Amino acid sequence: MRKIFTHYHNLNKVGLWLSILCTIHCLAMPFILTSLPYLGKNAISERSEILLIAVSAGLAIYLLRKDYKNHHNSTPLRLLVVALIFNVLGIFFVSHTYEMFFNVTGGLLMASAYGLNWYWHKRACHSPNHQH
Repeated sequence: MRKIFTHYHNLNKVGLWLSILCTIHCLAMPFILTSLPYLGKNAISERSEILLIAVSAGLAIYLLRKDYKNHHNSTPLRLLVVALIFNVLGIFFVSHTYEMFFNVTGGLLMASAYGLNWYWHKRACHSPNHQH
């Protein structure tokens, strides 16, 4: 019986888009808050930021670890760790003045980790039924 390899391309794309969405969210928040003052900071809470980062990070950890076993390139995982450090610092430890910088940088690094992982995954995949 032929062994079937399962690829998680759709999850990879979801993770990449979650990271991009997180970056857009972090960039847009100052404009939303200043142009729509009646919404206030409570309309889009810190909880939603934490949830967005947690879902994206959980998916990234799962996918990048899985793909690492295939392509053996640890660069995407290293980028992910740096991204998570930036995001955790941005949410919990830095002042609101620097929060946007840390979270946007973390989101961009996480999206870069997904993109680099996708590149290495495509190079290492040897399945003839695989669609790149």
